[in-house]
Amino acid sequence: MTLATPTTLPDPERDQGRRHFGQFSLKRRVLLSQLPLTISTLFVTIAVLLIDPGVATGSPHFFLGVGGVLLLTVLAGVIPWQRFHPVVYWVIPLLDFVAIAPLWSAARYVLDGMSLLTAFPVFWLAWSGIYPVLALSVGFIGTAAVTWWPYLPGVAPFQDELIESNLARPVMVPFLMLALGLAASILTRSMDRQRLELGASLDRAASQNRLLQAVVETSDVGILVVDGEGHDILMNQAQRRTHFLGLPPGRDDGPEHELLLFEADGVTPIPADERPVTQALQGRDYRGRIVAIGTDGAQQHLSVSASPMYDDDDNFDGTVVVFQNVTDLMEAVQSRERFVAEVSHEFRTPLTSIIGYLDLAQEEAVNPDVRRFLTTSQRNAERLLGLVTSLLDSAAGSSSVTVQHSNLARLVRHSVESVQVQARKAGLSLTADLPDRMDAEVDPVKMGQVVDNLLSNAIKYTPEGGSVSVALRQLPGVDGCGDWAELTIRDTGFGMSEDELGQLFSNFYRTEHVRNAAIPGTGLGLAITQGFVRAHGGEILVDSEKGVGSTFTVRLPIDGPPPSGS
Repeated sequence: MTLATPTTLPDPERDQGRRHFGQFSLKRRVLLSQLPLTISTLFVTIAVLLIDPGVATGSPHFFLGVGGVLLLTVLAGVIPWQRFHPVVYWVIPLLDFVAIAPLWSAARYVLDGMSLLTAFPVFWLAWSGIYPVLALSVGFIGTAAVTWWPYLPGVAPFQDELIESNLARPVMVPFLMLALGLAASILTRSMDRQRLELGASLDRAASQNRLLQAVVETSDVGILVVDGEGHDILMNQAQRRTHFLGLPPGRDDGPEHELLLFEADGVTPIPADERPVTQALQGRDYRGRIVAIGTDGAQQHLSVSASPMYDDDDNFDGTVVVFQNVTDLMEAVQSRERFVAEVSHEFRTPLTSIIGYLDLAQEEAVNPDVRRFLTTSQRNAERLLGLVTSLLDSAAGSSSVTVQHSNLARLVRHSVESVQVQARKAGLSLTADLPDRMDAEVDPVKMGQVVDNLLSNAIKYTPEGGSVSVALRQLPGVDGCGDWAELTIRDTGFGMSEDELGQLFSNFYRTEHVRNAAIPGTGLGLAITQGFVRAHGGEILVDSEKGVGSTFTVRLPIDGPPPSGS
């Protein structure tokens, strides 16, 4: 596929041979309308010469009629009818009646049906669309004059007394021609109405096409439409710019398979059979595939989507491929991740120092109260260090855990004790139902952060007068599997809707109520929490109702996460 060009209107000169009758000039239409009579007259002449040459050579009427038709044909082709009122060209069909009359009077004994020649000027007058009633009347009168012409005394040869006196014999011919003319007039008027309606429809379609073209061309999203055989049908301006961006250096144009396309990392080339357009031509329907196009400083990232088209028989008939430039979004995400990583790294060093000095202070402290304060401070500083480390892991896409034999009940109890003052200041009731001991293989730092995050959220998002409860219990395994630890944290807070629950564990997501209430937070806590729980081989469940509260349930295998690959 090469670069598509905008759709152009048909070239009138190129398509002249395909124009319909109404598109020709008036001069040409008059000539074409006369030609059927001319051709029929030539056939009559040949037939008469073959059957009875004496009529052709001995009758001045015959040569007068043939010559008249030929002369009128020449006049129809040379007179500039467009300079006159349209009714002026009626002179040709009217004079045709005059030319047909002597021709018929001479040849009617040789050939039957000569009166049918009058059908040509009758039809011509009827389909002209000018003064329909007058046209039918003139056609009727002209036909009557032609058919009665041979019956006038001394006009036609071989007349006998019966024929001379029987003027009623041809009376049906004018009426038959009147009926044919009426049918032609009705058909012509019907076709004219259809032509006008079709013209109006084409004008509306052209207007809509211009509107669509303007929308497509002004869109900053690249749009490519390809038919079932792989030929470009449409490529808008935005996609043409993208196409040029992906061309190899020194090239002005080229097919799609030569474009410089890479995976999202901007380095790994995309194989020919895995390119977005190639897969779209295979009938694939996909959304949001990230690719990079171009090299060096001009490289851009695109989100590519494709939707196949099918004909009435459900056969593949092409595809629409949309390219959205997401370079700025990708750079923003990368910048955010770098910021988190850099800030977390800068926090880690002073926190490590603080923990070290707190450890030294505990060794020197004699007062039990001071030692208890220092112990609590050190424990929270260690948890803060764990949060910083988790931010680094999140920025690096890592949620690995280092498990060890731990007392999960004590770990939860310490978290509850750490938030008791916070809960009391918020006017909340905090209760805990914990066993004295529950041994489990967990990462104590990261599991402590899981409990801290859930407790902190429960207190933060529960209004004054509400309650928060914590429960820990051990569940028996099923089908020979080991036991599970189940931690439940229930609050009577704001609660969440179904839509909010679907995005709850996304990075930087915060519910609408939280944003409106300006409650501090980053939207990272639950995403990190879910990652840690899953790294332990567990699961985190949420049950929430708007205005009632939320319940978070964490289930972990007592024996630790399963071995990798199991």
